[in-house]
Formats: sequence, C-alpha cells, structure tokens
Amino acid sequence: MTYFEELADGLRRLGVAEDRIGPLVDELSGHVAESGADPEEEFGPAVRFAAEFAEGAGGGAAADGPAADAERWVWSADASVDQAMMNRFGAQGWEIERVDHLGRFVSRRDLASPTQWEYRRDVVDRRERAAHAEALAPDGWEPCGHWLFLAYSKRPLAAVAGPAADIETPAGRPGRSYYFTRELWVPLAVSAACLGVAGGLLAVAFTTGGGGNALRGMLFGLPVGLVLGGVGAFVAYRRKRAEYARASRRPHESRRPREGA
Repeated sequence: MTYFEELADGLRRLGVAEDRIGPLVDELSGHVAESGADPEEEFGPAVRFAAEFAEGAGGGAAADGPAADAERWVWSADASVDQAMMNRFGAQGWEIERVDHLGRFVSRRDLASPTQWEYRRDVVDRRERAAHAEALAPDGWEPCGHWLFLAYSKRPLAAVAGPAADIETPAGRPGRSYYFTRELWVPLAVSAACLGVAGGLLAVAFTTGGGGNALRGMLFGLPVGLVLGGVGAFVAYRRKRAEYARASRRPHESRRPREGA
C-alpha cells in the first residue's frame, strides 16, 4: 500500500467525508510530484497525518476535540513580510497547520478556546530539516511548513506566557488573504511590461515587412536571453537566500517553555 493509499484509508476509518479525502490526496500527491520529496518525510507517518487531519475536519475520533468549532483560513504573503504577518495573525489565535504546494499558509483558529501562537522562520536546506526541527524542539518549537529554502516553526504562546496567552474575544477574520509587497509585484510588473514591449515590436516588424529579420533575431537572442536570465535568477536566488538568513528573527529565543507545558 502506497503512502497516499494508506492516508486515504486512514481518513475513511476516522470518518472523513470522501469529498474531502480526494482533494487532499490530490493536493499532497501533486506537491510531492513537484518537489520530489518523500511523502513520509514531508508530512510524517500516514496514520498520524490522517489523525491530525481528521481532528481538523471535526470527524471520527476527534469529533469531541476543539477543531469542531474551528474556522479555517488559507492566506499568503511574500517572504519580505511573511514572518511579521504570521506573528500578527498568531496573536489573533490563528495556528498554521502547514504550507501548501503553492506556498500558502493553511491555518485554523479554535473558536471554543482560542490561544495565541508565535512563529519563526529560518533558512534551512532540505536535507537539514530534520536536524533543524530536533534542535528547536527543546524550546517548544515544531515544524509547520517549508517553502523552498525557508522553514517555518510554531509554538503556542502558552508555553512561555501561560494563561495570559488565552484570547477572550478573538478578532474578526482578516479581510483579505494575500499580503504582497513591492519586492514581489514590481519585478513582476516590469517583466510583464518588457514582454508587452517585445511583443509590440515584433508585431510592428511583421506589419512593416521585416518579420523575417525580426524572427531570426528573436531565435538568435532567445537562447542568449535564457542563459543570461538563468544566471540572473541564480544570483538573485543566492542573494535573497542570504538576505532572508540575516533577516530571520528568532522571537523569544532565550525563553524556555513553562514546566509541564
């Protein structure tokens, strides 16, 4: 039995509806196919994952747990503000369950007894994820998702603040689900504009009879552009990786969880 067959079987035994099992398995298997990751290493044992999802879905053995009153929210932010937004929403009781294959934060909030969460982000290579999680575990951190070279961790604020972390009246659900800054949309806008200009010039060349020369020039310039673009993308990737490594804050690093928490 494959990982996803075992996962689907476990979800059925826990009472999760079929119309929820199919999309979940499709999404997770698509993520694994795209990333090349081992599903058990990425999501944990299938039996445990099924139990956690069933709890979040309010089904089966977990029907008496807090997730029956939980609300769900999927949102996204670029890496310039993701950590700040995670902690902002964590203070409102939003717990990030995972990061999906599109880089979105899949979150839930327990309306029956909401509590605050805190998050951290670190630059971690794929092969170092397990060691990274193990190193953070003594301080109460647990992994809640990965995206490229970024590793996200969470812990309930009650681990260091006790009952003060409880929320009496949760804030309303945020009004939007995307939080992008200029660092993301300006390069995208510039790229779109360049493509538009190139397309316009090519159309003019064909209209005025110089289409053959324009096409030959494009075919010659395309490989050169791809190589230069690839080099530029690699340099930008390395630079951003180093930048995020410097910028990643470690909130409450010095504080240990409360005894018995």
